[in-house]
Amino acid sequence: MGRSSGKRRMIPIAYLLDTWVWIAHFEGKSQKARHYIEGMENLCVSAITIAEVSQKYSSHGGNMVESRINDILRGSPMIPVDRKIATLAGMLRHTEIQGGIADAIILATARIGHHTIVTGDQHFQNLPDVVFIGDT
Repeated sequence: MGRSSGKRRMIPIAYLLDTWVWIAHFEGKSQKARHYIEGMENLCVSAITIAEVSQKYSSHGGNMVESRINDILRGSPMIPVDRKIATLAGMLRHTEIQGGIADAIILATARIGHHTIVTGDQHFQNLPDVVFIGDT
């Protein structure tokens, strides 16, 4: 007991889907986004994505916002923004990402959780541990 079999345990890749992926999917603009949402396991989202999707669809009314959020959370658990994520996001905002603080929070969430970001947002295009699915 307690002895290792010598085999390394494989840790599955968790994909953190950026807001860009969800909006492209909802608007039918990306087959690649659909592929990740409908065909992949181990998905998650940042709490910031919930806020951004809520903002994007707020002019369509509360029912639309709730529908979109429910669609997201059905197969992708939400990772809340905690002190570690917020602190790292502030630091990354000035060193690694040219987007706004929301993008920095998504990047920090992925880094702390060892997730791979899936996005089409240009701000993430040349960062490590990013699957870029946008049109280039």
